[in-house]
Amino acid sequence: MADRTEPRRRYRSALRAERAADTRRRIARAAGELFAAHGFAGTTVAGIAGRAGVSEATVYATFGTKGAIVGALLSEMEQQADVAGWSARIDGEPDPRRKLRAFAQWTRALFSSSKATIRAVSDALTDPALIELGQEGDRRRREGLRELVASLAGALKPGLSRREAVDRAWMLTGLELYLAATDGCGWSDDHYERWLAATLVEQLLR
Repeated sequence: MADRTEPRRRYRSALRAERAADTRRRIARAAGELFAAHGFAGTTVAGIAGRAGVSEATVYATFGTKGAIVGALLSEMEQQADVAGWSARIDGEPDPRRKLRAFAQWTRALFSSSKATIRAVSDALTDPALIELGQEGDRRRREGLRELVASLAGALKPGLSRREAVDRAWMLTGLELYLAATDGCGWSDDHYERWLAATLVEQLLR
């Protein structure tokens, strides 16, 4: 006689995983909405739980901290901005100027896809969890810029070292500068993208 125990277990396991994923999505969505409305500091775990329709214990068990929720939202932001697709496009572009213009488009797409979340957490960058997230983001961005600059070898300005080229690109593509341009100066995302592309070309290429 066939053993039906294992199929039932697999079904129940898959169902639990699906429910856990749905709970995670609801918590993240609720947190994102509250962050956008009240800021990071003004949003409580109790408020997130109430909006998501779960208990505070569930929020803590799922994410642990508000900072961890921000990390999940930023990861989702990268997925929405099609990181893999843009990376392939930039890597495959042989012309240095077009490559930097594509990189400027990608930077704009990354920041603009979750501007509300970015604005919400920018007022709480002294939170230990967010400091760690920021440091990890900066590290990953610098690694990506090293690869970008390496692909421009031979097209860089005379006398410009790769290290300084990475430094220049790192400063120009930071979140703070994006917010200064779009919120502080009132630039549109299109204006920011055009300025960033032109400035990267001017600062890096011969």
